[in-house]
Amino acid sequence: MLRTRAFLRLLASSTLVLGCATSKPFDRTTEPGGRPLSQTTAGTVILTGEALSANPGLTVLDAIRRAMPQVKVSTGRGLNPCPLVELRGRDSVTGNSDPDVYVDGTRTVDTCPLVTLQAIEASRIEIYPLGVTSRPGYPSRGHGLILIFLQRADTTGRG
Repeated sequence: MLRTRAFLRLLASSTLVLGCATSKPFDRTTEPGGRPLSQTTAGTVILTGEALSANPGLTVLDAIRRAMPQVKVSTGRGLNPCPLVELRGRDSVTGNSDPDVYVDGTRTVDTCPLVTLQAIEASRIEIYPLGVTSRPGYPSRGHGLILIFLQRADTTGRG
């Protein structure tokens, strides 16, 4: 009787393990390291191609607002003409709720590049509302991250 019970347990566990097996190889396209990241990772929005080149008059901020209508933008106050951008909502404590903005890996001091750069100048824009990216070199930020990668001279298609 004990042998039968042990055999049934072995049979049940092997059936369970084989039922979970898959014939598909592991998908490595979501891993960092030069490979493209997933389009829908924790609310992340990635803009490329048509979303950036559809209208030459669009700024980077215009392209982001088209892709993410929930983004709140207000005009700067006082001596700061840069837009105030909220990807996640305003802080309950007085302070700045703007996301960190990076242009080709360099952190900017404010959000002005969002309105000074034309969307057509960018090859890729990545918006991380949760402020966390798997890309190396970008620290997490509670108010979000916006990564702008500009067109390279050899990829613009202009003479």
